[in-house]
Amino acid sequence: MKIVKITISFLLVLTGVAVWGQTGINSPYSRFGLGELHNNNINSTVMGMGGISIGFANSTTLNPSNPASYVVQDSSAFMFEIGIYGNSTTYKTTTMSEHGSDLSLNYLMFGFPVTRWYRMALGVLPFSKVGYNIQTTVEVPDFSDVLHNFTGDGGLNQIFWGHGFKLQENLRIGFNATYLFGQTSRSSMIYFPDSAYIFGTKSESRLKVSDFIFDYGLQYDLISDQNRKATIGVTYANPFNINAKRDYLSKTLLGGYDDVVEYVIDTIVYKSDEKGTLVLPQRIGIGATYQKIDHWLVGIDFEWQNWKKYKAFGVSDSLTNAWRVAVGGELQPKHSSISSLYKRMTYRLGARYNHSYLNLYGNQISEFGISFGLGFPIKKSKTGIDLSVEIGRRGTTNNQLIQENFINLSLGISIQEIWFYKKQYH
Repeated sequence: MKIVKITISFLLVLTGVAVWGQTGINSPYSRFGLGELHNNNINSTVMGMGGISIGFANSTTLNPSNPASYVVQDSSAFMFEIGIYGNSTTYKTTTMSEHGSDLSLNYLMFGFPVTRWYRMALGVLPFSKVGYNIQTTVEVPDFSDVLHNFTGDGGLNQIFWGHGFKLQENLRIGFNATYLFGQTSRSSMIYFPDSAYIFGTKSESRLKVSDFIFDYGLQYDLISDQNRKATIGVTYANPFNINAKRDYLSKTLLGGYDDVVEYVIDTIVYKSDEKGTLVLPQRIGIGATYQKIDHWLVGIDFEWQNWKKYKAFGVSDSLTNAWRVAVGGELQPKHSSISSLYKRMTYRLGARYNHSYLNLYGNQISEFGISFGLGFPIKKSKTGIDLSVEIGRRGTTNNQLIQENFINLSLGISIQEIWFYKKQYH
């Protein structure tokens, strides 16, 4: 009955996933490309270790970053994971600063065995988020100031169906079939607040995405015995042309700002349900972990994606190739149900550096973060609670750009239930 209840809850959340808090960020850098990508911290466990995931495989954690990792799930258990994500960010320029925060449901996943050599996983995650409201003023002598206003919200979600296969004792492969969907809205406006006789211009666009993508993974245990394990992992996603539709409207107007009623003068361009594609570029990753089983683990990841090839409706977005590197690990002082809580807890530490796909005014927009995590086991069960905190920085204040100093918080719950277990009576 517990499995049935969990499955029903999962399906109910899937039906409402489109109303998740996709506007829960306020980053000016989400204006470009697909927005702020969700590819660093898949779940609370991974986040606590800096984002290492390509060579990471654990029987108590679902890791969709490398679908080959599903194979190590317990052969008799049903696994369920849910996570909540919080963010607090300070936005700084050379002259001012502002603060923003957000709290939202982050992921929902479950996995289960199919055969002795085949595991399956399902889940829903954010893929990218868009949220910004930017206003700049250009002072023109002996003329009205010229104000530019840019706003955007929305994002893309992903529902993945993962498959992991055990080929040999030390070799496993897998793939995710992912349904990508969602919409983003963007607008830009130029107006003249000091004059009631100069028309402003406003452009609005809405992008809707709905298509399937695939990614693949491999993991091989170089060393595997009762005490030690060394694993290398590889991931790959080939380029995809994603089906999309776009609405676009450009018009001249009076008002429309500072609570002034908008009065449309003329329509410049209008396109409805224009069909096109987004070119999602290929992605390659490699990672490795080394562990003393049930005591400690260390790992490293490197991932690269060819964002120079990104296009939306045949138009490039001047993006650069992106890469990230992450290092991290975890420590469990004593693996025993009778030990004190602080000895049974798992302690995590990690760091990451992201070379993003943005280069603005000659400044590469990079990001780094340092993370800490704790895993709390629940006695007499296979349920665990994971809490991770990441402190980091994105961007720069050079050339009138914005620096973001952030604190990310992730709380995850992992539940395992025995699958098709028959009680024995004597």
